[in-house]
Amino acid sequence: MTEAPVPAPPLPVLCWACSKVLDPFDRYCRHCGKGQGDHIPWYYTRWGILVASLLGLGPFGVFLVWRSPKLSSGEKTGWTLALLVLTGYVCWRLYQVFTMMNAMVGMALRGF
Repeated sequence: MTEAPVPAPPLPVLCWACSKVLDPFDRYCRHCGKGQGDHIPWYYTRWGILVASLLGLGPFGVFLVWRSPKLSSGEKTGWTLALLVLTGYVCWRLYQVFTMMNAMVGMALRGF
């Protein structure tokens, strides 16, 4: 009779927020209360970072990128570069709008 192999016990995992040791089946950290695995807040996901950055955070979305446990280090670098390039583009366009509005107001005050 052949004995069935005994599965190895799951290894302990570390909390992504506080780095304390957790049971592998914990959904939330016992020390800091942060969600683990699929229970990570929406704003640390790829879509959450994108939505939060586009709707108000702008370049401050980089903080979400670097705190996210869902992104690899290469993805974090890519997201950071993308957010900074997007911020630079928006600032450049706002500068163009400002200079055009300034020229229009100047022309209106001079009487064309």
